Amino acid sequence: MIGLGAATLLIAGLVLLVALGAQIAVALGVVGVLGIWWATGDWHATATILAGATYEGLRQPLLLLIPLLLLMGEFIARSGALTAVFHLLARELRGMPGGAALAAMVSQALYAFAAGASASGAAGFTRVTYPAIKRDGYDGGTALGLLASSAALGALIPPSVLLAVWGILAHQPLGSLFLAAIPPAILIAILFASMIASIAVKPATRPVADALERLPPHAIEGALGIVVTLIVILGSIGTRLMTPLEAASVGAVIGLLMALRAGMRLPAIVEAILVVGRAAAPILLLIFAAQIYGQALAVTGVGAAIERTIAGFGLGLGLVTMIAIWLILSIALDQLSIMALTVAVFSPVAVRLGIDPLAFAVLGVMALEAAQLLPPFGLLVFTAKASVGDDGVALPDIFRHVLPFLLIMLAVILLLAAFPQIALWLPRLVS
Repeated sequence: MIGLGAATLLIAGLVLLVALGAQIAVALGVVGVLGIWWATGDWHATATILAGATYEGLRQPLLLLIPLLLLMGEFIARSGALTAVFHLLARELRGMPGGAALAAMVSQALYAFAAGASASGAAGFTRVTYPAIKRDGYDGGTALGLLASSAALGALIPPSVLLAVWGILAHQPLGSLFLAAIPPAILIAILFASMIASIAVKPATRPVADALERLPPHAIEGALGIVVTLIVILGSIGTRLMTPLEAASVGAVIGLLMALRAGMRLPAIVEAILVVGRAAAPILLLIFAAQIYGQALAVTGVGAAIERTIAGFGLGLGLVTMIAIWLILSIALDQLSIMALTVAVFSPVAVRLGIDPLAFAVLGVMALEAAQLLPPFGLLVFTAKASVGDDGVALPDIFRHVLPFLLIMLAVILLLAAFPQIALWLPRLVS
C-alpha cells in the first residue's frame, strides 16, 4: 500500500505520459511497474509480481480470440460479401421509403463488426453506401448522420472485438457476454430502423438499369455466408457446442472459404494475415499492459480507494460518474485504451453497486460507442465526413442528424441500467 500523495503522483504520471503522446500501453506499463516497486520497495518482489502477471497473461488461450476475430472479419471484408449485402438489400427494398437507408444501416453495422472497430467501418464503407442514400433523395447531413450512427451499432454485434477485449480484461465468460449483447443490439437496431422510417423520403425514380440492379458476382452467396457465420458462431456458443475460441476459429475458416470463392489467392491471403498481425499485436500488448496496471492498482491500494469513492456515491450517481468519465476520456483516447484504463477499476465498482457484471459490460461497450457520436468531438462523425471528401456538408449539420440516434443509444443505456434483465435473460436461458 502507498499513501495518498504517492498514489496521486502515479495517476498524474499516467496522465502526463498520455498527454506527452506516449502510447497508452507504454504509459500503463511504466506506471504499473513503478507503482508495484513503490508499494513493495523491492525490485526483486516487483520482478516476481511482473513474472507472475506475464505468465498468467501468456497462458490465456482466449488471447488467440482477438487475432481470430480480426482474421475472420478481414476475410469477410475482402470477399466482397458486405458490398453484396448492401446491394442485395438496397435492390429488394428499393420500392419502400427509406429502403436504401435501411440497407445502408445494416451493411454499415456489419462492416464495422467485420473491421473490428466502428471507426474503421465508418471510414471503409461510407464511400459505398453514401451515394446510394443520396440518390434516394436524402441530403448529405442526413445521410452521413445515419451512416456514422450505424457504424456505432457494429461493436454490439457479437462476437465483436470490443466485447472480447472487455471480457478478457474483466475475466468474464465470453460466451455469456456475447449472448448478453444480442437483445440490446436488436433493440437498438429496431429503434434505429424506426427512426429511419420516421424520416424516410420517397425513393427517387431511377432507370431499371440502375447499378443496384446489377448485383456483384456471388452476391446472394456472400450474404448467406455472413448469416451462416453469425448463426454458427452464436449458435455454437449459445448451445455450448464450442468454446468462443473454437467458434472464432470456425468463423475464420468460413471467412476464408468465402474469400476463396470470391477469387482470393495465396498472395492476398498472406497479405490479409500480415494485416491482421499488425492490427492484433498492439491490442494484445495493450491487454498485457492493462494486466500489469491492474496488478499495480491492487498492490498499491489505489484501485480499492477509487472503488470505495465511486461506490460511495450510490447506484445512480456512481453509474453516471463512470459513464461521464468514459465520455470525457473518449475526447482523447480510443475505446480499447479507455477499457485498459478503466475496466479493472469500474468492474469491481459495478459489483459493489449491485450491477450484474455482464449487464455492466454491455452497458460499458454501448457507452463507449455512444461517446464516438457525441458532439463536438464525435470521432465517427469526423471519420464519415472525411471518407466522402468535400461534399459541402457542414459538421454541425451532421451532428444535428446524429443526435436522434445518439439519444436512442443513451436511452437504451439507461433502460439497461434500470432493467439489466434485458441483457441477462438470454445467457440465463441457455445456461
